[in-house]
Parts: sequence; C-alpha cells; structure tokens
Amino acid sequence: MNIILHTDKCITCGSCVAIAPDLFSIDSGVVSFKKDPKTWNDQDWKKAKDAAAVCPNGVIEIKEQ
Repeated sequence: MNIILHTDKCITCGSCVAIAPDLFSIDSGVVSFKKDPKTWNDQDWKKAKDAAAVCPNGVIEIKEQ
C-alpha cells in the first residue's frame, strides 16, 4: 500500500490523530506521519484507513498497489 498526505487540504480538525495517534500528528497546522509508513504493520494500515475515512477534506489518500 501507498499513502499520500495532501497537506494543503488539512484544516487541522484532528480526526486522524484521534483515531491513530501513534501514526499521525498535527504540527504547525499540518498533518504529518509520526512514524515511517514503510514500517507499519497490518493494524497500523487498518487505523490509517479508518482515519482516511473520517477525514473531512480527504487529506489522507491510501492506494492499494
């Protein structure tokens, strides 16, 4: 899987951090990764998908390869 953060769309609502605080953070008004997605396990990817589903601006894009 591949994940892209469209940081220009982020409104810092915090839904991603609420769902996956070990994966995402919001610093200086922009969402970022807390750890490298290349190291994520299946549970991390499930949390990332859940966070993507609730993001109101579609900041988190996950592509299954």
